[in-house]
Amino acid sequence: MELILSPSRMKKIRYQFIFYITLISFLISIVHIYSTSLLFALPFFYVCFMCGYQSIIGYAIGLGIGVIFLDVPYDVFVISAISFVILEFCLLFQSMKSRYVPYLLTLIGGIYYAYIQIDLLSTLLLTILTYINTMIFTSLTPIFMHGEAELLTHERMKALTVVILICTMGLLPYSQMSTMILIRIFILIMIYHECLDDLLPGLFYSAMLMLLMDLGYKDDILSFLLPLFFFYMIPCHKKSTIVSLYFVSHLILPFFLDFQYTYHGFIVVASGLIFFILPMRLHKPVLSSSYQEMTFKQQLSKQVDSFCHLFEQMTALFTKAPAPNRSLEYVGYIYEDMCQNCSSQTTCFHKKYGPHRLVKLMNKGLKESYSEADEDFIHQYCLNPEKYLALVQQYRKDYRKIRRVQEEYKVMKNDLYHQFSLLNHVFHQFSHQLEIGHIEEKHIYEHMEGYHFQLAHLKKYYESQSVYYLEIGLYDMTREEIENEFIPILEAYLNETLDIEVIKTPMHQLGYTYLVLKHHTRYFIQYGVSQCAKESIACGDSYTIFSMNENDYFALSDGMGQGQKASDDSSLTLDVMKQLITNGISLNDTIQSVNALLKIKNRNDMFTTVDMIEINLVNGVTTFMKYGACPTYILRDHEIIEVESKTLPMGIISPLETMIQKQTLKENDMIFMVSDGFSGHFREFLKDNEYLIGDDHPKDIAHLFMTLANDEQRNDDMTIMVLKICKQ
Repeated sequence: MELILSPSRMKKIRYQFIFYITLISFLISIVHIYSTSLLFALPFFYVCFMCGYQSIIGYAIGLGIGVIFLDVPYDVFVISAISFVILEFCLLFQSMKSRYVPYLLTLIGGIYYAYIQIDLLSTLLLTILTYINTMIFTSLTPIFMHGEAELLTHERMKALTVVILICTMGLLPYSQMSTMILIRIFILIMIYHECLDDLLPGLFYSAMLMLLMDLGYKDDILSFLLPLFFFYMIPCHKKSTIVSLYFVSHLILPFFLDFQYTYHGFIVVASGLIFFILPMRLHKPVLSSSYQEMTFKQQLSKQVDSFCHLFEQMTALFTKAPAPNRSLEYVGYIYEDMCQNCSSQTTCFHKKYGPHRLVKLMNKGLKESYSEADEDFIHQYCLNPEKYLALVQQYRKDYRKIRRVQEEYKVMKNDLYHQFSLLNHVFHQFSHQLEIGHIEEKHIYEHMEGYHFQLAHLKKYYESQSVYYLEIGLYDMTREEIENEFIPILEAYLNETLDIEVIKTPMHQLGYTYLVLKHHTRYFIQYGVSQCAKESIACGDSYTIFSMNENDYFALSDGMGQGQKASDDSSLTLDVMKQLITNGISLNDTIQSVNALLKIKNRNDMFTTVDMIEINLVNGVTTFMKYGACPTYILRDHEIIEVESKTLPMGIISPLETMIQKQTLKENDMIFMVSDGFSGHFREFLKDNEYLIGDDHPKDIAHLFMTLANDEQRNDDMTIMVLKICKQ
C-alpha cells in the first residue's frame, strides 16, 4: 500500500512490476497455436491497459524483444497497437464500459484470424479461446495492481495457474525437457501448499493448449497428469513423503504410454530432486484464515451463550415471589404456650367456623399496638387475658426483628435480581455482537456489491486504534460516481466519515480505479484539571480521562462527604465505568451496572455523583451524562451554554433512568466541569472572569480558577476540569 511503504520501496516495486510485465509479455508472445500468439497476447494487453501506461510500456517492450530476437510475427504488435487506439478512442468519448471490452477484443481477434485465412473451424476455436483467456487474465488484475497474497482466492489461484503454465509453455519449442521439468516442479509446489484442487482445472486447460500446439506432446502430458491421482488417494504434507510418492506414482506410466526410460526417467528424477532441495516456507492454505476465524468465533459464541444461560438460571433464583406470612408462625407459638391446654381451645380455633376474633387479634397485636376496644374485648372473652397480652408483647419484639431482616433481605434480593438481569443482558448483547462481528472487509465487500458496484479488491489497514485506511479497487467508476455515490453509501453503512487520500483512474472509465479512503479524527482535546481537598487526608472528588476508539471520555465523581471514604467511593465508581466502557459495554448498561453495584455496596448509606462527557473526535458530537452532578458550562464566542440535569446520584434507586444530552461542539469551544465544592453561582463566576482566559492552555485556566475560588470560600472538596476543542 502506497501510504504504508516508503517512497524508495515504492519505486523499487514499480520497477519490479514493469520487469514482470515485460517478462510475461515476452513469454506469451512465443507461445504459438496455429502460428499466432494473439489469443494470449491480446488478453494480457487488456490487463496492462487497465493497470496503466507503465504496464503498456512493459508489454510493448516484451513484445518488441520477441519480434526482434525470436522472429515473433509483428502482427501481434500491430493488432495490440490498433486495440490501444480503439480503447483510447472509447476513453475519449466514454462510450464503453469495461465489461464490454472482452467482447470487443474477441471481435478484433476473430477478424484477424479470418484475415490470415485459417480454416473456419480453427478460426472459431481461436476466437472462443481468445475470449476465455481474456476472462482468465482480467480476473488477475487486482493481483497485478496490488501484489498481495491475501487476494489469492480459489478462483484467482486457478487463473494464476493457467498464466504460469502458459508462460512456461513458451519454452517448449526451444527445450522440451527443461519445460517438462519446470511444469513438474510447479505441480509439486502446488501439492506442497495443498492447492491440488486449484491446480487441476488450470492444468487440464493448459494440457489442451499444449495439444493444440503439437499433438506430439501427448505422452508428456499423460506422464504428468496420471501420477496426480495418487496424491488424491494419499495426502502428503512433508517434502520427503511428497517426493517419495511422486517417484512411486510414475511406476504406472509404462502401462499407458511409450515410456522412454532415459528421457522420462531423467525428467522425473531431476524435477523431484530440484523440488526437494528448493527452500520453501509453508504458507497458510488459500482462504483458510476465514474458516479458522469463523471456528474460533463459533466456539467463543457458544461459551458466551452458556454464560447467558447460567445468568438466566441465577436470575430466576431471585425472581419476585410473594413473601410468606410470618405472623401466622408466631400465632402458632402463642397457641402452644397458652391455648393448647385451654378449655376454650375448640371455641377459639373452631374447625368449621374458623378462628375466633381472639385469634385474629393475636395476628394484629404482632404487627401493631392494641386499641382500647381491642384490650376490652380480650379481657372480656379470654380466660387468661394477662398472659395473652404478655405473650403477644413478647413475640411482637421478635416478630419485628425478623420483619426488619426480611425487609433488608427483600431489598437485597431485588438489587441482586436487577444486577443479574443486567449481566444477563450484557452477555446477550456481547453474544449478538459476536454473531454480527465487526464490520470488516468481507462485510463491506458484500454490502457494496449489493449496490452493484464492481469491487475487485478491498483491504483495511489500521494505523492506530481510531485511524484506518480502506484500499479499494473498482471497475467502471468515474471520479464523480465515486465521490457522489460510492463514498456516501459506504459512509452511511459504516456510520463513519471517510476522506479521499488517493484516487487513481489510470485508464479512466474503461480501466481499474485505485482508491484509498482514510478514517481519522478531526479534533483533539486539550484539558486541564485542578483539585483542592477540604481535608488533608484525601480529596473526596475523583476524575478519570480515557479513550475508546474515536471517543474521548472525561468523568468527574463526587463521593458524598469528605475524606478517604468519599474518595474510595468516587474512585471505585469511575474505575468500574472505565473498565466497562473500554471493554465494549454500552453507556446505558455501564450506568445501570455501576448504579446497582453502589446500591448493593453502600446499602443506602452513601451515594456518588457522576458527571461524564463523551466527545466524538470525528464529528464533534458530545454526549453529557449527569447523575446528581453540577451543571456543565460551554463557552463559545463569549456565549455561555449551560448543560444541566436534575437527577439523583448513583446508588439510591434501581434501575436508574438514563439521562443523556447531546451537543455538537465547534473548534475552540471550552467546557467547564465542576464539583459542588464550587459555589452555586459558577455561571456568574465564569462570566466575571472570562476576560482572564485569553489563549491560555486549559491547564493554566483550571489552576487560575481554582485559586480565585479558594480566595472566596472552601466549604467542600473542589475540582474543576477545563476542556478545549482543537482541530487537527
